[in-house]
Amino acid sequence: MRPILAIIPALPAAFLLPTVFVALLLSGAFAWKLRNTTPLALGVGVAVLSFFWTRGSITLHSYGLLLVIGFFASTVMACLEARRRGYDPNIMLDLAMPLLLVSIVCCRILYFIIYRDQWHGWREFAQIWNGGLSFHGALIGAPAVIAYFAWSRKIHFSTLCDIVAPGVFLGYAIGRIGCFFNGCCYGHACDLPWAVSFPDENNRTTDLAGHFLHMTPPSHPAQLYSTFMGLCLFALMWRLRLVPRFNRFPGQLTLLFFALYAVERFIMEIFRAGATAPMAFGSSWLTAAQFASLLALVVIAVLYSVMVRRPQGGARLASS
Repeated sequence: MRPILAIIPALPAAFLLPTVFVALLLSGAFAWKLRNTTPLALGVGVAVLSFFWTRGSITLHSYGLLLVIGFFASTVMACLEARRRGYDPNIMLDLAMPLLLVSIVCCRILYFIIYRDQWHGWREFAQIWNGGLSFHGALIGAPAVIAYFAWSRKIHFSTLCDIVAPGVFLGYAIGRIGCFFNGCCYGHACDLPWAVSFPDENNRTTDLAGHFLHMTPPSHPAQLYSTFMGLCLFALMWRLRLVPRFNRFPGQLTLLFFALYAVERFIMEIFRAGATAPMAFGSSWLTAAQFASLLALVVIAVLYSVMVRRPQGGARLASS
């Protein structure tokens, strides 16, 4: 496992002002050219990061880095899909930053609700590499952000969701690689040739050299299973977005995404049960996430039966 990819030495104080100036200048130029504030927000983020960088070294965590890379990949796919449909890709850039922040907060909150024994105080909340995130939180927070964004921009909510949905599986697959490097979300013990020993989820103490003192027996690398399935589902969704029968009404692709994720998560929990997946209602055969997945499939089936009977028309995403 490699939860920490690198430790970057502190930036000399003399480089602070030039770095901030260049970051704001370039981001401002891109913001003006694209008629979009997202590059400027990134420039401000780089300026703030540079300030802290001059105060000490930066620890580059694999989980956080791959999470950002995955979200960036999903955003690129959403921009491409918006352009394919004849809409302005800048709409996706405007949505990206609030979607990322709210999703992370919701994932973190849900993680500590599910894994209450790992909660040791508010200081740990921002340390997403210490514990982790529950992806189900994003499935709760993201639609709320998209709904508000659609309402404020006078955009059809279901169509906007359909543009975002196919690329989410790509970001999910990349993020699960971060889980593998971080040593979380692993499966139960097995004797397969590709089994991996991970830091014990219940005791991640290290020695002076940073080596974990407590390791699991060889176990399923469930994170990489999720990566493989995520890539397969991304390829499937990316193809089905072009198939008319899967675009009969706005929101159909989104419902398909939720259904496929529920199935994927149910399958992955089979490998995680007894290791990093809490059981539901004291059961020995059903995890909490599997129960949530079954419940989600029922809700999706009801929503589909209702939406497929509704008259459709005029569902277009406004470009700006």
